[in-house]
Amino acid sequence: MSDFIRQIPKVELHMHVEGSMLPARLLQLAEKNKVKLPYQTIEDVEQAYQFKDLSEFVDLFIKTTEVVQSAEDFKLVTEDYLKLCQQENIIHTEVFCDIRTYVDRGHPPEMVLEGINAAFDAQPADGISGGIIPCFIRHLGADIAFQDWQMLKHHKDKYLAIGLAAVEQGYPPSLFKDVFKEIHDAGIKTVAHAGEEGGPEYIWSALKDAHVSRIDHGVTCLDDDDLVDYLIEHHVPLTVCPQSNVKLNVCGHMSQHPLQELLKRGLNVSIHSDDPAHFGAFLTDNLLMIQEHCGVSDQQIYDMTINAVKASFADEQRKKNMQQQINDYAQNHTQITTA
Repeated sequence: MSDFIRQIPKVELHMHVEGSMLPARLLQLAEKNKVKLPYQTIEDVEQAYQFKDLSEFVDLFIKTTEVVQSAEDFKLVTEDYLKLCQQENIIHTEVFCDIRTYVDRGHPPEMVLEGINAAFDAQPADGISGGIIPCFIRHLGADIAFQDWQMLKHHKDKYLAIGLAAVEQGYPPSLFKDVFKEIHDAGIKTVAHAGEEGGPEYIWSALKDAHVSRIDHGVTCLDDDDLVDYLIEHHVPLTVCPQSNVKLNVCGHMSQHPLQELLKRGLNVSIHSDDPAHFGAFLTDNLLMIQEHCGVSDQQIYDMTINAVKASFADEQRKKNMQQQINDYAQNHTQITTA
């Protein structure tokens, strides 16, 4: 294992909290809440975590969320993830979760927000910072997204931004233009999954119709030179998830991932894990994989980590502190040029 990658302070901006739930916790919550799953053992769960595409993955993802039925469950799942963050030297993380899945099962939206935030609030003063980004489930359509916004607008102090996630093809951000205008007018930041399985037009739509601060995934931007130029000119962050792209067949093998081309073109890239338990790779694993298979250098790892700091929704003082913490570590490595 690369000591530099293992020890560098890290920032994670693209991670679905239920997607961090390891098989043991999934089975424990299923037993606790009397949820019948088609898996009996950890091995059964691991076998189920094999997907042919994004739609198949989303179906399984929604199924596994049935085991989470209270704020305490969310707190447990988030605490599990934050413990892994400590082991991986992740110092700031912004986690995705939707509320619609749980509201449709009769739970109040506060259950999601309170449970996740309780885990962050329990961190010590010098612990991991971050928070939640609730996401609209795009394949449920704009009317449902608008209903979710009516709930979320009353809890604006409980989250960092609002996102758009789930099945991409056939559901461009333009379908959600009106609700994102209301969100933007309310002064709330937005992000959107775009350019994962959908083409560059989905990224353009996220920028123009959803007014996003950053693009989650964005790898298909390389198919449109004008879009690449726009992203570079406006320093739009791309939260890239390499192992997710491989597992969902966006690219066939990590060695075929377009990461180096994204970096060569000068795009604002950072690396994240997406659904790490499902894809078998947390953030450190992703970084190790791209170094081994994509030829990413320690300098590029450092640069992308600083990109993540700058793209985060942390306040400016926290960003300065995080960058200083990363620089203090990197300066012990003479081959690294710090920002």
